[in-house]
Amino acid sequence: MKKLVMSLATGWMLTLATTAFAAPGFSEVNNVLFDKAHMQNIEQPGTLTYHYKKESFVEDSREDDIQVKVSNIRNTGRRDLAFEFFSNEYKRPYEPMENQRGNGVFVLYLEFDIHEMERLTGGEWRYFQRKLRWSFAEGGDKKEVDIDYNGETVKGVQYIVQPYANDPKNSRYKLYANKYYIFTMSEHIPGEIYQVRTVVPDGKTWSEGEPVLVDESITFAGFEGA
Repeated sequence: MKKLVMSLATGWMLTLATTAFAAPGFSEVNNVLFDKAHMQNIEQPGTLTYHYKKESFVEDSREDDIQVKVSNIRNTGRRDLAFEFFSNEYKRPYEPMENQRGNGVFVLYLEFDIHEMERLTGGEWRYFQRKLRWSFAEGGDKKEVDIDYNGETVKGVQYIVQPYANDPKNSRYKLYANKYYIFTMSEHIPGEIYQVRTVVPDGKTWSEGEPVLVDESITFAGFEGA
């Protein structure tokens, strides 16, 4: 089971990376997520913690944590990563990633997300993966944001994509057709990924503060040196 789950995540990364280098002028959100050295601002071994929160009117809400253990610090900016991804019956058996430039937590979270889409809709996870991949290729909305970190306000960037909104087949999964994927990044945050959030709106469009059916996220909670 461990090897199967990890192979799916690895396949996701390789597919996206291959696509990214296949064509010039790839989108900014793709490059920031998949081609940036997120881990270079971590200069000592330690543990990144992300808090998972799900607020849902579709099924039960819950909270949990994800830990990313960072080790083998290299001058190249590469690190070894190991994951404690959720707890108890929700724990997912992701294996370590060695010699990484990027922060693999978002890749594993997207892997979790597309399998949740399969479970909730009866669709096929590869279909949702492909739609996500295409949305990264096309690019999304971007805006600068302020992030509260260690009692200070730091600058960040937020990218938003809607991978399913223009899918001619989205009537098959109508409830999730307008789902938003929101990535908030900052070079001031260890590992650079502050938050990955998905929102299922109660309607076709959504703005912050409006009612939602599902609001699900992982948010950076801290880094503790070993």
